[in-house]
Amino acid sequence: MPPQLNLGQIDYLNCRPLYQQLQEALNDNFYTLRPGHPTQLNQGLENGTIDISPSSSMLLAVSPKNDYFILPDIAITSLNEVRSVLLLSRRPLSELNGCNISLTGHSLTSIFLLKIILFHFQGLNPDKITFTTNEFDPNQTREAALIIGDQALGLYHNPPTGFRVYDLGSLWHQFTGLPFVYALWIGRKEILPKKNQAVTNLHQHLTEIVSLLPGKLANLAAATFLEKDKYSAISSAQLLAYWEQAISYKLDNRALAGLDLFYQTARGLGLIDKVPQLDFFPKPNPA
Repeated sequence: MPPQLNLGQIDYLNCRPLYQQLQEALNDNFYTLRPGHPTQLNQGLENGTIDISPSSSMLLAVSPKNDYFILPDIAITSLNEVRSVLLLSRRPLSELNGCNISLTGHSLTSIFLLKIILFHFQGLNPDKITFTTNEFDPNQTREAALIIGDQALGLYHNPPTGFRVYDLGSLWHQFTGLPFVYALWIGRKEILPKKNQAVTNLHQHLTEIVSLLPGKLANLAAATFLEKDKYSAISSAQLLAYWEQAISYKLDNRALAGLDLFYQTARGLGLIDKVPQLDFFPKPNPA
């Protein structure tokens, strides 16, 4: 029997606690993992090669499709600083008019977050900032760059000479007092007639994992550093602090308020045409 779900996997440390636990709880007949960075997972949902995945919260607002559901209770958020979504800049944030900012091609939501911080909260002029798509290289980036994921986490702890480090989660919280939702668990509605129970089971496993996670993070961090070559940019203690202090997996009422403000502000700036309707499965609203 083929696997029941094509399951997207954000291939970053921020999701490792979830997937390490999922792989222990579920057998290979339940899912096929489709790893990638957020932009790749968004594309997989759009073209139908992925059934459900933690994917960019902004996908719901920019997708031409209107056939997605989201799992309640579960997300990838920051309560304050996030440490893995950064702007590195040679100038102060308030002096970026006239600059070129390099944007990572691996993200969607973080690009919109950066523009909201610059244009709405900092009051910079959209016509005076040029955006290009290039991955960060301290020897090539002349002015500023948006970096996400494990690379950003390493740079947070080891910033390159000549750059100021701006944590976008911290800036969002500074201006709003609310959490920021980077990713939602998004699925394609067309899979539900055949895979309803599989999605229900996945949601149940995820909520159980998140509820028990605090007591397991120390062991998970130690196990992760058995792969020291892969994660040599940070220490085990820094990874544990990241999971305990920066990353949250809960989509509660405060997170939903932050998500709605994100959409509303993006709409007000003309960055998106619509504020998306959140269609929860398998229950109508998170607790």
